[in-house]
Amino acid sequence: MDVERWVLFDLDGTLFDYDAAAEDAVAQTLRDAGLQPRDELFSAYARINARHWQALERGETTAARLRLERWEEVLAEQGVVDVDIPALSERYLDHLAAGSQLLDGAEEVVAAVAARHPIAYITNGLADVQRPRLAGSPLANYTEVAVISDEVGFAKPHPAIFEAALQGLGDPPRERVTMVGDNLAADIGGAAQLGMSTVWLAGPEVPEPDGDLTPPTHRIADIRELPALLGVG
Repeated sequence: MDVERWVLFDLDGTLFDYDAAAEDAVAQTLRDAGLQPRDELFSAYARINARHWQALERGETTAARLRLERWEEVLAEQGVVDVDIPALSERYLDHLAAGSQLLDGAEEVVAAVAARHPIAYITNGLADVQRPRLAGSPLANYTEVAVISDEVGFAKPHPAIFEAALQGLGDPPRERVTMVGDNLAADIGGAAQLGMSTVWLAGPEVPEPDGDLTPPTHRIADIRELPALLGVG
């Protein structure tokens, strides 16, 4: 294959339907703990979990702290007491690891792109969640290169996690690599600082970037737009 371009894919929110997997995992975890799943608990978890991951991306917390502190905060806010937080956290991770739901069109897009370009997955996540989810999905069929922040020790947008993915692809020229992701700061900003082109997956309801956020090279509203953008559709 005469390689003209290499492609990095984010996983959660770009290929994996993280929201669906997390909602299922939260519900199952609460039932395991003898708690009744409620809308308030779901929304509290989504809000607090997002904040903890943002702190991890800024280097303000660790994956080990995130595992426990997000649940401590959720249950304290909801007035739930007498729960074994470490056990609940591990049970949640077990359920989440089984959630390999894909966004519409994700497998078809990856298959089309991988037929023409070497690809890799690069994700901010916990290894004991992301590895089983990837192995349990058809995405595992298209590349063996998957880089996880929990294993590398750095989360996007830190350059080290991108460098690890690039090394897995044979260290291609940065200007011939495209990063595809839904997180403007972590995916787009992180890749842009290394000289890669970027494709931001963002629905029409999401405003254009402003302030200090790096604008993407391209923007798409649906992952199924990607093959045509890369000339493989």
